Amino acid sequence: MKKLNLKNIFITGLFVLIPIIVTIWVIKTLLSVVNNLILPYLEEMGVPTPHIPGLGILVTLSIIFVLGLLAQNYLGKRVLEYFESLISKIPVAGSVYNATKQTMETLFSKKENFSKVALVRFPHQDTFALGFIANELKICDEFYYIVFVPAAINPTSGFAIMVKKEDIIITDLTVEEAMRTIVSGGLVIKKHIKLLKDNQAPAGEVSANGD
Repeated sequence: MKKLNLKNIFITGLFVLIPIIVTIWVIKTLLSVVNNLILPYLEEMGVPTPHIPGLGILVTLSIIFVLGLLAQNYLGKRVLEYFESLISKIPVAGSVYNATKQTMETLFSKKENFSKVALVRFPHQDTFALGFIANELKICDEFYYIVFVPAAINPTSGFAIMVKKEDIIITDLTVEEAMRTIVSGGLVIKKHIKLLKDNQAPAGEVSANGD
């Protein structure tokens, strides 16, 4: 009879349990945020809101659905355009609204999503950071990439930096692979990364173990 290795069994169970717990926690947190997204404002406006579990989620989803319907017909588009023109005239609110709207359109547009993962010298010349190429522009006859360098563990924050095109090193990492590396703080990484200089011939290969 094969002897049971209690340590290996425990570690295996831990690896199974932790992703489940984290997934449940994230879903629960998101549902809680959505549930409390609209109801508190309705209560402040004096609208009677019975305390039924999940009511906030249903109300929020209903509002999203109605706004989606409005935005897809002629009359609704005109109403939203008029609303946007009013908000744009308000100094701070207009800037926040336009920036948020443009960000949402970019995130959900397949043509404008992050498409390349690059290495950039950040935060100083002696280190490299993983970054996502967001856009490109021309400054004084020189071409630059706008690169988003996300913060480890929390990729929703980070830095948007402008780097000369010739200083960018494109990698063969996919956005998903790079994101897993960043979220894990570097614990999860592709074992071999091919480097390409500005999408030209491969400039080399780097191993995760430093070989």
